[in-house]
Amino acid sequence: MRQQIMSEKERNEILEKITRGLQLANENMLRAKKARGEKVVYARPNGKIYTIKASTALKKYLANKQANS
Repeated sequence: MRQQIMSEKERNEILEKITRGLQLANENMLRAKKARGEKVVYARPNGKIYTIKASTALKKYLANKQANS
């Protein structure tokens, strides 16, 4: 069997699709949790766990998304 090697462009395209899919899944999850009045759990870089309202997390997520657009 011949093995084909992906080009740099193909790898970047796949990575972009995966990243976008993860972003959409995260946004959908935040919207669903907000609708149910739930909280989300995060971990700081030092490993400390904390929770915040999904509505607050969604606001921060959308602000960050807009700032990076």
